[in-house]
Amino acid sequence: MNRIVKHLVSVGAFTALTLAFCAGCAKEEPARQKAEFAIKTVEADYVSYTLASQVLKDIAEIKMIIPPGSQPHGFEPLPQDIANIEKSDFLFYINDRLEPWAKKLGGEKAFALERNLPQIDPKDPHIWMDFDNIQVMAENMAYYISEQYPDTEKQLLKNILNFHNEVDMLKRMYGQMFSGCASKDIYHIGHLAFGYTARRYGLNFKPLAGANADAEPTPKDMAQMIKNIKQSGAKYIFTEETLNPAIAEQIAKETGAQILHLYTIEHITKKDFEQKPTYRQLMIKNMESLAKGLNCKA
Repeated sequence: MNRIVKHLVSVGAFTALTLAFCAGCAKEEPARQKAEFAIKTVEADYVSYTLASQVLKDIAEIKMIIPPGSQPHGFEPLPQDIANIEKSDFLFYINDRLEPWAKKLGGEKAFALERNLPQIDPKDPHIWMDFDNIQVMAENMAYYISEQYPDTEKQLLKNILNFHNEVDMLKRMYGQMFSGCASKDIYHIGHLAFGYTARRYGLNFKPLAGANADAEPTPKDMAQMIKNIKQSGAKYIFTEETLNPAIAEQIAKETGAQILHLYTIEHITKKDFEQKPTYRQLMIKNMESLAKGLNCKA
């Protein structure tokens, strides 16, 4: 267990530390101007980027490699991306299944956030969609930084505690919401990105495609999906915010179902990126869409 995580070994200790930090918030100095950070990091995707924006706040410079609106599946870095990696001290990425290029280009400065996670499905690389996983991923990021820069540990601990508070709130909100839903079937016109969330809350995740968002569904797959939706009487289907809407719109036309959007977080649109939404904000949007689509009353 690393130095950062030792401070977080129990809910009681976590709560006490959180209160201690909050008690001193009013005494903190005014926020300083943005400075040139000594620690320079690059993040492969938006999951790593949004984590870094909270975990490494006031500690490191962060840059995202995969452009907004692009898919991490099958992404190939450009010369400018390679240059940014070479100039950085750390390259944070999810895992070798999702970003096989990261370790090759980053070498010893490349750090996968998939380490010692409580929930792992070898067929599903979207590990961050489980709340317990994302908390450990945040701790992993902090650990990698603190190992090389021990003087950052106090700020890292504060940032980790704040992030854990947000995720713990999500756990409570999701648990309450999905305890009372009329339907448990998620008909998803997208890829295998929400399996962790579905398993955690006893939902039936039915994606049209596999683990790769770029995979094209066959006519047979589409016909079967349309048949299943009609037989279930589902009034809503789901798709991903960044996918071409054509397939979802066709299935909606065939079934009479309405379309709701979900965020995979691994990539977001250019418009969304301008707002820099946090993990919590995106997962709340997902919860709202799922609650509407599954007719949840809680």
